[in-house]
Amino acid sequence: MEDVRLDELQFVVGHCTPCDRDVLTYLDPIDSEGSDRRLCVHCDQPVDRELRPASEDELPAHGYGLLETQGCGNPNCGGGQCSRRQNEA
Repeated sequence: MEDVRLDELQFVVGHCTPCDRDVLTYLDPIDSEGSDRRLCVHCDQPVDRELRPASEDELPAHGYGLLETQGCGNPNCGGGQCSRRQNEA
């Protein structure tokens, strides 16, 4: 998989009627009609009103944010190796 920079990502937001707010959406993976139906990330209901792209910078205005994982550069990072080594020393 090609590395994608965070500032290159586009998200789709729209108005969810059941949640009564703008929400992030995702593509319906089992849409039997082959269309690009979008669903709410909170309630999984279809979102078809006011769909629009949003960049990472625009997400906080909709109540969302992203966390970018960053390691220490150690290839074993994430496996608990850093803390074990510090505790063993």
